Amino acid sequence: MGDKLKDIRQTTSDAVEILRTLGSPEVYGSLEKISQTTQGVKGIMESITRPEMVKNIENMRLAVEAIENTSKRVETLVIEIKKTGLFEKASETLVAARNSLTSEDNKKNTSELMAEIREMLLSIRLLVDELKLTINTSRRSGLLHDVEEAAKEASDFYHTVKE
Repeated sequence: MGDKLKDIRQTTSDAVEILRTLGSPEVYGSLEKISQTTQGVKGIMESITRPEMVKNIENMRLAVEAIENTSKRVETLVIEIKKTGLFEKASETLVAARNSLTSEDNKKNTSELMAEIREMLLSIRLLVDELKLTINTSRRSGLLHDVEEAAKEASDFYHTVKE
């Protein structure tokens, strides 16, 4: 019986210690935080069950499905394009173009082309200067006026013959 009394005393002592611990400010603060969290979760649960939220969640689910389907289609498309060899051909073409643009022959051709364009522009400038000089000379001598009169007479003659 002595052992039983020791057990009862120990159990009672343990219960008192537990009650003392439960009454401490730390436990009370923790229980308060749990209560606040529970209230927050209840609020969230209530808002999730509202019809507009249910509709929003459904719309998000449908959007995710659409994205998954699109992703699958794009993946299939990429596989099909890879089968055709289009990526490889495009890559080879780009490499060839890059090599062509950086080749020494292309650099020589480009410099020759630039020199020829410069010569052509110089020739055009000289031609324009010569035409200006000719027009000024013609104006002074009246030749341009005579040519203009002759063109009008030829035009009038053409219209007369045509009728």
